[in-house]
Amino acid sequence: MTGRSGKGAPPTENPFAEGSTEARLYELLARMEGERTAAELAARIDRDRTAVRETLESFAALGLVTERAGSPATYERNDAQFPRDGAAALARERSLEALEARMDTLVDRVWTYQRRYDAETPIGVDVSAGDITPAELADWEAARAELRCCERARRIRLRDVVSTVESEEGL
Repeated sequence: MTGRSGKGAPPTENPFAEGSTEARLYELLARMEGERTAAELAARIDRDRTAVRETLESFAALGLVTERAGSPATYERNDAQFPRDGAAALARERSLEALEARMDTLVDRVWTYQRRYDAETPIGVDVSAGDITPAELADWEAARAELRCCERARRIRLRDVVSTVESEEGL
């Protein structure tokens, strides 16, 4: 799923389950500028303040947001960690070999979570069992999203390679 950033920015890859507090907050962060309190963010996405605060704490642990101390604390998107237009940028910046190496790493990470929690996706995990943290679920979702992004980037690179070969043969 993708969200639109404000001011004509490219789409942002959303690694969270559609409609979840995490997904709605992630999309809001993609569009917002500046610092906001958990209460302000909760009101903007029409979610419980406690759930938003917990999600923000997970996002802070993942480096997606920066928490600013105060009363109340405020949160700001960490642009350095917030992925933007991932596939096109990766296709431009990385070689096919580098993309495939990263995909291997991500596949291993996803498989580790699948085996550990005996589920295909984080949605299939029984969180009431208490053996998984919100940060682990977020990391699993982020790994899945990055893997999809790398797969798209790989397809772009392969398409570019085929186009280059075809144009060289036409010369």
